[in-house]
Amino acid sequence: MLRSLTAGIVLAFTGSRANIARTILSCAGVVVGVGALILVVTGSDFGQRYAVAYSEIQGGRAATLQVEINGDVTDRDALEEDLYRAGGEQVSLYQMPSGAVRVRSGGADVPDVEIRGVDPELGDIRRITMTRGRWFTEADRESLAPVLVVNESLAASMGDLTRVQIGTDRWVDARVVGVIADSGMDFTWQSAYLLRSPATEEILFAPPDSEEAPQEGFGFYGGSNAYVVRLDPDHPGVEDYGEGFSESLRTVAWRWGVEDPQNAIWSYRADSAEMLEEPLLYMTWGLLGIAFITLGTGLLGVLNVGLVTVRERRRELATYRALGASRFTLFVAVVMEAVVVSVVAGIVALAGCWALAALGSAVVTELDLVPPGVDLRVPPSGVLLGLGSAAAVGLLAGIIPAARALRASVVAGLRE
Repeated sequence: MLRSLTAGIVLAFTGSRANIARTILSCAGVVVGVGALILVVTGSDFGQRYAVAYSEIQGGRAATLQVEINGDVTDRDALEEDLYRAGGEQVSLYQMPSGAVRVRSGGADVPDVEIRGVDPELGDIRRITMTRGRWFTEADRESLAPVLVVNESLAASMGDLTRVQIGTDRWVDARVVGVIADSGMDFTWQSAYLLRSPATEEILFAPPDSEEAPQEGFGFYGGSNAYVVRLDPDHPGVEDYGEGFSESLRTVAWRWGVEDPQNAIWSYRADSAEMLEEPLLYMTWGLLGIAFITLGTGLLGVLNVGLVTVRERRRELATYRALGASRFTLFVAVVMEAVVVSVVAGIVALAGCWALAALGSAVVTELDLVPPGVDLRVPPSGVLLGLGSAAAVGLLAGIIPAARALRASVVAGLRE
């Protein structure tokens, strides 16, 4: 049987080389169908990775809540203890400063800078891509000067990152320890993260009527107490989009001085990957259906060419039978010829898709249309599905011509 299988494969390759025009004709429909399948899988893979990256940069990794608490908080330590007790695995402040914080470098003001006060844990909750330096560490809390991480646009505007000052009513020397990559996901064009520490308490939490509140020319934003909290994915608060988590906090709000917890405390899902992936999945299945229909057209093309080939090669096939070739050898030869044609078409389609993906990746990366680290590429699943579908098409398209070839009379074939 192994000898017959090997002989059939050799005859298949010989027949394919001897009929180049027929092989190319058979390839056309399969190339289009397989190419459509690979492109759909590539697009779906890109969309899923984009959705995850967008969610992790903009809102946080899976099961992340944004928690807002309006009003004065008299005991912030108790509040943060309760954030963990309610189910938070990682908690970070995400606070706009009480006053409009101004930034300057080398004595020159840098306009239009938006600052968020955060904790080192934010680096674990969200995807942050560093281009220079590092993210905050616990040791930075001991710094006597405010510590900043800025995005590339702000770093370019500052120029000299060693002579940075920030302030509301007075200027304070600050340290910049890292620069993060720009992306369309930034909360503003020029953004900076300010580490919460003893050196920044006045900047982040000064009450409006205190002496540390902003003076003339500095303005005042006000706002609520904001946190980013990452939960266990199985936490009930994940499924109800944060309502259960809010209820847990409301029951203990008296500990931190909130007078109207029902209206002052609320939370919502910050990560959006699941919401983006669901419509993407439906769209992918629809496009895959269209691609399989196109591939079915290619199958009919290979089947038609195979039937014509068998009819034209009756004398050749009869001669093989007369010389001792078994029925199984001829069956394998005809089927494998269709498989070879289809696989070659699949390889051509795969090469074309690789080229298109490389071109598309270069364009979207150059135009900064995607988050850092997300590129357009053909995934391994696309390669396997494309070549596997091509081989399956060849196998299915070769069975009927092979069966017809075996039913043909050897004597009648030799007389032609």
